[in-house]
Amino acid sequence: MAQQQTPTSSSTSTPASTPAATGKATTAATGLGHRDRPIRPRDPLRVYATRAVIWDAIAVAVASIVGYVLRWTIPYNVDLNDPTYLSLAVIVVLAWMAALVMRGAYDTRILGVGSEEFKRVIAASATVFSAVAIVVFAFKIDLSRGFVLITFVVGLTLLLVVRWTLRAWLRHERRYGHYLHRTVVIGADPQKSEVVDLLDRDPVAGFAVVDVIDEPQAAMDEARLDGWLDEVMARISLGNADTVAVAGSPALGQQLVQRLAWRLEGPRIDLLVAPTLGDVAGPRVTMRMAADLPLLHLDEPHLTGPKRVIKRTLDIGFGLLLFAAFLPFMIVATIGTLFTSRGPVLYFQERVGLGGRIIRVAKFRTMVVGADRMRANVIGEPDAKIIERYQKDPRITGFGRVLRRWSIDEMPQVVNVIGGSMSLVGPRPVLVEELPLLGDTDHRRHLTKPGLTGLWQVSGRKTVDWEERMRLDLEYVEHWSPALDLVIVAKTVKAVLVGNGAY
Repeated sequence: MAQQQTPTSSSTSTPASTPAATGKATTAATGLGHRDRPIRPRDPLRVYATRAVIWDAIAVAVASIVGYVLRWTIPYNVDLNDPTYLSLAVIVVLAWMAALVMRGAYDTRILGVGSEEFKRVIAASATVFSAVAIVVFAFKIDLSRGFVLITFVVGLTLLLVVRWTLRAWLRHERRYGHYLHRTVVIGADPQKSEVVDLLDRDPVAGFAVVDVIDEPQAAMDEARLDGWLDEVMARISLGNADTVAVAGSPALGQQLVQRLAWRLEGPRIDLLVAPTLGDVAGPRVTMRMAADLPLLHLDEPHLTGPKRVIKRTLDIGFGLLLFAAFLPFMIVATIGTLFTSRGPVLYFQERVGLGGRIIRVAKFRTMVVGADRMRANVIGEPDAKIIERYQKDPRITGFGRVLRRWSIDEMPQVVNVIGGSMSLVGPRPVLVEELPLLGDTDHRRHLTKPGLTGLWQVSGRKTVDWEERMRLDLEYVEHWSPALDLVIVAKTVKAVLVGNGAY
């Protein structure tokens, strides 16, 4: 076993102390509720993924050239400098590479082992040529079927050869201890020892166990459990680990594994668990074979890869359209604010964005100047009567109530959406002074960009109490999809027209 440290039982170790005051200060500063986060080590398969991108691009370029030459140049003596045919070949190459990226063909979790890598390459290739066929049929383009067929067959063959060759190179390198996932195993014997033996038995599977940690004692109180989690995070950092494998044991129940998963989301450490513990993250679980041991990979709810591209594309597209649609309303709001109350037209606030970073957002001023200094006395902390205080807030101007009723005051934030600090849909950004009100779990809402609208806004806006708002925000983070965003946008239109909770 490579670089394995002597196991330390959590029952005998001294957990790192984390006073409540220090924890709150750290939380408020970072916007995230995790302690002692190690920095994620470099992904050992990043080199493999980079080489795959380069060689895949060469393969599809060669396939396009071969299809072009065999179909047109040889029988018809077509000029190689003809921009029509050359542009077609370039489009095919770019579309093919884009499809490979969108299909997750460079996801390092599936590279080098199993059949999923090849399945995604085949699926991406089929998607490209299905799209070509649909476009040709729909627009009645006079495109040679011979070119499409030759390019597809040659390209798919070359792509599979490239991946097979890269996998052979990776297997060779792993036999000498290169490109391995530095892994920490957590659990109790005999399951823990079995997992360690299986991972160490076959280095080709890609794991090197660098530390083994005993499960926590049963019936730990909250403080000792936090101490155990702190120790786990410290040892992950010490071992420069990028993967944690959890063996099944009586003490490591679903709730504890879930809390461990939340801790690992900050540094983005991969978490593999025994199948009996897999029901901790719902749809974010995927199977991963490791040295003949079926482990479940718990995906983080981060928007990465194709998901991030899709969401950002929607944000820019809809953001530009909304800016044009909002412009007349924003002009009216500007004039109305100038003539109905003293003070600036726009009010700028610091709010909490992605990863706890502070972002600056603008809204039309709907309150008297200095209203922010009166918030603590007028609104106070969330309780059973906070909705009543919102409804009777004396700081809001008459014209401001009109802007709030139709959500016009929030329209300038579409600029944040276009700029990238916010998204069209997501958890609404909380005020910096509201950070102390968030529990450790609530900070997971900052795993995605804050939104112009969100799930809690279409569920009643300010009539939704604080706890329910946090629950809805976390539900959105866990279950994001393009379809969910479209549903929320449609419901937002209805919520604005109805006006419930707008005050």
